[in-house]
Amino acid sequence: MKISTRILSVIMATVLLFTAIPFSGSAKTLAEIEAEIDKYEQGIANSNKGQANAKEKLEQLQEQSRVIDQKIALLEDEIAPLRTKINELNAQIKEFEARIKALEKEIEDVTKQMEDQEIEIKDTQELLKKRLRATYMAGETSELEIFLSASDFSDFLARSEFLRQVAKHDTDIINELEDQINELNRMLEELNSKRTEIDEKKKLVEADRAEVQAEKTVLDVKMDELEASQAKNEANIKKQNEIISTYSEDSAYYQQLLAKAEREKAEFSAALDNEIGNSNSSGSGVIDNGVVNHKFKVSSKGLISPIQEPTVYYSATFAQHSSRGTASIDLCAPANRVINGKTYYTTKGAKFYAVASGTVTISSYVASTYGHYINIDHGNGLSSLGCHLDARYVSVGDKVVQGQVIGLVGNTGNCWPRPTDANPVAGSHLHFEMRLNGNRVNPELYLPSPLV
Repeated sequence: MKISTRILSVIMATVLLFTAIPFSGSAKTLAEIEAEIDKYEQGIANSNKGQANAKEKLEQLQEQSRVIDQKIALLEDEIAPLRTKINELNAQIKEFEARIKALEKEIEDVTKQMEDQEIEIKDTQELLKKRLRATYMAGETSELEIFLSASDFSDFLARSEFLRQVAKHDTDIINELEDQINELNRMLEELNSKRTEIDEKKKLVEADRAEVQAEKTVLDVKMDELEASQAKNEANIKKQNEIISTYSEDSAYYQQLLAKAEREKAEFSAALDNEIGNSNSSGSGVIDNGVVNHKFKVSSKGLISPIQEPTVYYSATFAQHSSRGTASIDLCAPANRVINGKTYYTTKGAKFYAVASGTVTISSYVASTYGHYINIDHGNGLSSLGCHLDARYVSVGDKVVQGQVIGLVGNTGNCWPRPTDANPVAGSHLHFEMRLNGNRVNPELYLPSPLV
């Protein structure tokens, strides 16, 4: 799996922590493990925050993509009828061009006919000229000549009529050819007129097409801009998904590291618990306090409360602690106390009393869990443990008597809420445990009821 720079920096920082003095032969101290857990939890929190931010950005980009899609759809709705209109106009122009081409063919045919007719007229005229010249050369072209050469008057009339018929025939041929040329000229003029009319219509349609095309071009430019914006947006969406995936991988890797650190913490806590349990005696749990000099309330088991304040109470019962996996109780006794020159209503600074006579087996400090803590073996298998102390007045091997002040209640170790410079008394309480033959038991069954 790909490991990000953030994870590598956490691992390097963790390696640097491994130089501390271990507890009971462990590879790491509890402080190191707690530091790892804090770093991994922070890494998970940062990854989750980064992932949340990336998802939020992704949602924004997806919304932008939806908006762009809507704009593209609307623009396409505008372009579609223009595209249809252009196609229609192109079809009209194509039809006009076909008609013009057909007219040009007709004009070409008529022009050819006119040229043929003009040639025919010239040929006919040339033929007439030749015939007239031949007749003239024959000497029988005038009526006098025809009269004098005729055998009789009937012959004269016949010859004259023949000449008139020939002249009329020649004239009719020429007139017919001229009429045909005139008709062809008329047809040519009509065809040219139609061609001009169609040309004008074509120009109008081309102007309409140019106008529609210009409007479509403007929309096409907008479409190109939207599609470019969408492509950029999709690239950003892909990038955000990659970022989310990276954060997810980071978080999963931190989870693995955290689970390992939690297991190490559990092993450490178990080792610490074994050490506390193994430091005590064994027996029935019946104690002998010997001679004591106090006026505190004693329970049926012969123990007193570890805090002798009029406001003492259980802030967490054995049942509540057991549900969280810790068989113990918490006691608070808030009162007005001056700490660093300021008055606080707090348990911090309350006296911690030995609940029964015995021997101090542990007087130590563990960061991030018990803080300052004292364990006393009361003999016959019964022991008591007080944690989160601000001060310890006894050392290992000291003999204590019931009612002796052995420390001050505080908020060291893993207290919640954690103390700050602004609130140094936050989380102050006494975490109290009891063991019989090394096994945790309910302190509520051994202590007198709280005063409050």
